[in-house]
Amino acid sequence: MPVETQCIASLQMVILLLFVAIGSLSAQSLSLDSCKALARRNNAAVVNARLDVRAAQEVKKQARTKYFPQVSAMAGVYDAAKPLIEYGIDDIGNATARQWLHNLYFEYGAAMGLPDRLSLCENGVVVGATAVQPVFMGGQIVKGNELADVGVSAAYRKSQLAIDQVLQQVEETYWQIVSLTEKRNTLQQAITFLDTLYRDVNAAADAGLVTRNDILKVTLKQNEMRSNQLKVENGITLSTMLLCQMIGLDYEENLTPADTVPVEMPTYDTVTDADIMNAVYGRTERALLDLQVKAEKLKKQMAIGESSPHILVGATASYGNLVFDRYTANALVFATLQVPLTGWWETAHKIKQQNYAIQKAENERDDLTEKMMLETRQAWCNIGEARSQVELAETTVRDAQANLQTARTNFDAGLIPVSELLEAQTLLLQAQNQQTDALIDLQIKNNRYMRLTGAGY
Repeated sequence: MPVETQCIASLQMVILLLFVAIGSLSAQSLSLDSCKALARRNNAAVVNARLDVRAAQEVKKQARTKYFPQVSAMAGVYDAAKPLIEYGIDDIGNATARQWLHNLYFEYGAAMGLPDRLSLCENGVVVGATAVQPVFMGGQIVKGNELADVGVSAAYRKSQLAIDQVLQQVEETYWQIVSLTEKRNTLQQAITFLDTLYRDVNAAADAGLVTRNDILKVTLKQNEMRSNQLKVENGITLSTMLLCQMIGLDYEENLTPADTVPVEMPTYDTVTDADIMNAVYGRTERALLDLQVKAEKLKKQMAIGESSPHILVGATASYGNLVFDRYTANALVFATLQVPLTGWWETAHKIKQQNYAIQKAENERDDLTEKMMLETRQAWCNIGEARSQVELAETTVRDAQANLQTARTNFDAGLIPVSELLEAQTLLLQAQNQQTDALIDLQIKNNRYMRLTGAGY
């Protein structure tokens, strides 16, 4: 073989492999677990929930600073048009003393260059710092920190709840795509069947065995199937776009689910009321309700602390020339005791308000707990109903397949018209779609029950 031919053949092989590689990259297949992992990392609601946790952690750190001294610095400067303090001999009220000082000033002061008036605070500069340490604040600082801890726990629980809700939406959308993909395959089988039937009916019409009306009936059914196929394709496209948005990926037309319609039905042991109660008490929603009650109780204790005595100690230091021209430094320590006398009246109403809030939170917790128990029981019952629907759908598909086979045989033998064969094919298509819906519905309800009982996600 010439060298040029070998080079051309090698180049063609490289180009072919390159196109195969590009095609494999363009067709992306994602499993349900991969979609969930992407949603945990990219979904906007999940990301915002994590930001809420970080914000709550910063609030907790803010509350910690209340244990430490509050230090502040200050600086000031002033320049008055006239001295703030000015006092002279003429300002002395005692006439004898005033006259004596006048005589003394004229005899000695004027000669020495002394002024007959004293001026203070005409201009000055001062800098200083103050530190205040709370010693006792009625428990407000301690309870405030405990309330901040509750806020962090609540934010974390809410983030878990947000993740669960997003994953549930991702799962339902994913199985919707799987369901539509299976229906598309079923429609394609029906279209293939109709194409074959069209050729057979057309040949029979040419032979004078059937009328042209039979050809028209097959053609109309073909058009109906292709119209349904377009609707399914649009549904797959929109569902895929929604899934990509939820998991943080750019929409790809060739994105396909790696999982198929589940065929094995889950099995469970008998569920008791105790199992349901344990599942409910372990749910994130129940933990949030407990935290809400705890937060209201802490708010009540903080309200009590507002009317308690407050003790603070501190120190301050300053340097400047506020009064005299020379700069001086000074420092002092202090302690304060604040006892709100009229605050008890207001605090009494605040305490009553918080008692009502605590009672309301407890009522909501009990009420929602009972509703969650009913929800879990209903989810368990839904699984049983979905299993029955799957079993019925399987039986219906077998009957529809047998019916179509019999109809095909009878049509080939000329015993039935084409309309009955088309009806048998339609019944099989409906039965197959119902089976797909039943299997997907069972999968979704099973995963919902697992989420409610703490076994999912």
